[in-house]
Amino acid sequence: MTFSKKIFVSLLSAGLLLSGTTLVAQANTADDIATIKSNLEKRKPAMIAKSIKPSPLAGLYEVYANGNIFYVDKTVSYVMVGGALMEDSTKKNLTAERLSELTSIKFDTLPIKNAIEIKKGTGAYKFAVFSDPDCPYCKTLEQGLDKMNLTDYTAYVFLFPLKELHPDATVKAESIWCAKDKKEAWFNWMVKGTTPEKATCGNPLAANEKLADEFGVAGTPTIYLNNGKQTQSPQELVAAIKESK
Repeated sequence: MTFSKKIFVSLLSAGLLLSGTTLVAQANTADDIATIKSNLEKRKPAMIAKSIKPSPLAGLYEVYANGNIFYVDKTVSYVMVGGALMEDSTKKNLTAERLSELTSIKFDTLPIKNAIEIKKGTGAYKFAVFSDPDCPYCKTLEQGLDKMNLTDYTAYVFLFPLKELHPDATVKAESIWCAKDKKEAWFNWMVKGTTPEKATCGNPLAANEKLADEFGVAGTPTIYLNNGKQTQSPQELVAAIKESK
């Protein structure tokens, strides 16, 4: 065999070996993801992961569940919760970037028929918020927007009572939805503190709860800006409304 043929055969073998290694690695990764998914679902209560993928750090997998990102090894023997994975060369917060990506939505696809529409001024800037009528932070958001006298926005309020935290919230949410004027009943309760008159009717609470689970909404208020980005920051919302003018 000539030298050139040896090189050719070596390169060909290396290529085949590399290809084979890649396929094996992909198979191993798929097996690891399946194992992680299974182990999480066996927990009590079961944890349903919406996304599992290898992280940039070898041996560590990124899991997105219940609106949060955490990291596990392939056997879920070790779990890293509440930490941020940073890329040292760029100083990027990879966890924050991924969370923003995973929690963003297509705003125009929101089922706004299931929300209370509150229009101020021209209503030009649109945002949505999942809100619990007994959530103190939700009240702070509503009262803050009122005090700042912001205009030219349309808010779509998806009533999302957190039953375990606020046992009376479901009754209030239904009463507000079933009021003759939903917008007024919401404002009166959240800003003025006037308890809504008890009422029952067909309502979207179950649909909103399902949508919240689909989006990974873990708490209230959860805000979706006009660009589909999720935030829990009222300041970020206010800045977006002001910048849109």
